[in-house]
Parts: sequence; C-alpha cells; structure tokens
Amino acid sequence: MRDIEIGPIRPPSESNSLLIRVTRGCHWNKCYFCGLYKSMRFSMRPIDETIEDIRRQAQLNRGKKITSCFLQDGDALVLKTDYLLRILNAINQNFPDMQYITSYARADSITRKSPAELKALRQAGLNHLYSGMETGSDRILKLINKGFDVDTVVKSGCMAKEADMILSEFILLGIGGKELSEENAVQTAMALNIIQPDFIRVHATGIKPESKLGEFVRDGSFTLQSEEEIVVEQKLFLQQLHEMDSYYVNEHIINLLLEVRGNLRTEKQEMLSTIDRFLALPTNEKLLFTVGRRLNIFFLLDDLKKPELHQEAEKNLQQILSKNPDVDFAALCNYVRQSQI
Repeated sequence: MRDIEIGPIRPPSESNSLLIRVTRGCHWNKCYFCGLYKSMRFSMRPIDETIEDIRRQAQLNRGKKITSCFLQDGDALVLKTDYLLRILNAINQNFPDMQYITSYARADSITRKSPAELKALRQAGLNHLYSGMETGSDRILKLINKGFDVDTVVKSGCMAKEADMILSEFILLGIGGKELSEENAVQTAMALNIIQPDFIRVHATGIKPESKLGEFVRDGSFTLQSEEEIVVEQKLFLQQLHEMDSYYVNEHIINLLLEVRGNLRTEKQEMLSTIDRFLALPTNEKLLFTVGRRLNIFFLLDDLKKPELHQEAEKNLQQILSKNPDVDFAALCNYVRQSQI
C-alpha cells in the first residue's frame, strides 16, 4: 500500500489541519524571491489518487474530530472547478465534522473563476483562501516577477470576499529593498484598504542567495534593509491601513516583533505603540534584541528585561563581533531569515 502523499509546506496557521495534496509544485514557479518549487515540475494529481488519499486519511484518523483541512501545494485554485468540487465532496463525505477547507490561491487564479464558480466552491466547503499578494506596488510586482498587477490583486480579493470566503492576504516587508521601501508600505496599504481582507499576514522578506533577487543584491541593484529599517517600513504600512475589521498578524518566526498583532479596528494604536517601543530603544539595545531574536534567545520585547536572556544575547553578540568586527548585520539577519523559510 502506497504512502499518503504530503506536500512540502502549509501556512503557519494550518499547523493542526489535515493536509490533502491536490497538486505538486506551483504552476507559475517564476517568482524571483521564491525557490521552494524550483526543482519540482508542476502537475495535477490524478483525481482517483487524491480521493484515495482522503479515504486513507479518514481511516487513519478514525475516532478523531477533524475540523480543518488544507489543500496543497502552491495554488489549488488553479484546478478546474469540477475537479475541486469532487475533491471537496470527498472530504466532506469522509470527514463529517469538517468546518474549514482552505487553500493557497494566486490572485490570477481567483480572477479566472467566475463569481458563480467561487460561490459554488464556497458552498461545497472551500471557505478560506490564502493569497500571496506580497505587495501593492506594480513596480515591485514586476521586480519580483509575480506575474500579475495590483488591479488583479484588488479584483481577486474583492471577488473572494463577495463569495463569502475568509480571505488571508500575505504581504512581504522589505521586498522592495531600501529603494522602494516607502512605496511598498504605502501602496500595499492602499490595496488592502480596498480589499479589507479578514487577515493581513505580515512576513519579513528573507532573500535566498540562489534566487534571482539574490542576484540583484549581489549586483547592487537591490539594497537589503536592516531589521530596524524593516520595522520602520512596517510602522508606515500599519499607519496607512484603515481601522477596519481585519486581523493583522506577524505570525512567522522570521518576523522581528511577533507581538505586533491584533484587530485593526480596535488594536491598531496598541500595535503601533509596540513598534515605537522597539524604535525608542537605545541603539545598542536594538541591536542586542535583533541579534537575540535571530538566534531565538528573545521572542518578545519584554524578554530584554530578563537578565539571563539579556546576558546570553550579549555573549552571542560579542562572539559575532570578535570574529568579524565589521559584520554587516543587515546581511547576517537576512541570512538567518531566509534559512527559516
């Protein structure tokens, strides 16, 4: 009996979900910042094989109450609607307690569906889409070869909301480098203010050296931001977002300020205050916290107040400086971030 096939990733928020692989890889696979699927040829899994996996998962989880499921890999919505409806039907038949069925969805895959198709998928149980818009800047979308423009981002987000789907939009801080930092913050907020997604999931960019964007760093056309500069970008981004009923979250370990999360309608000022707390730290303490976070010594700003953690971070910082007094901390921190994705 063959093993159940599981893809390489899922959103952090789907850590407890049942994973059903419906495609292998990413059908676009040309983004200049992403190397996840570069060695993998995109394919749609045979429908009978996928449904058999669903049945076997049900057997293995007999007696358990499974309420959430994530469809892998990079963008299940690229599949024909009839195919997806068969998958959704199989999931609901085999998992009667299912409440949430979710998927990654590129903006252009959403807009290729008609409103009627999206509503049919929603009625069949696909009720949460994770869309990687990355940025609201057309210049940056072109720079990273995302394959669609901001108009498509906004249209797709509005279509998902109109179909009564939960919508999570991923955005990347630092994806424009120093050159386009302000544009990334302001124009991304402008797009999200129109869409008003349920979740805004913020990730700091970690540029892999083997990626095309890594080439841009080496040739000098893209300048890495320091951790502090990325936080300044985040502050501007958050300031520009309307106080809407969306949940803003730094959910991934690559983010510096994990505690910056909350409802934009009721907790925006609290989140900005947390950012200001970091920016107001003395220069040496900002660097110490940054290094401590990247080495997983600190997780929250309040950890700076813990003497044993403070001492451990100082020790590690001194070791770094003793080996290389001229270390480029922007490059070092980027190296750590990219290794975590």
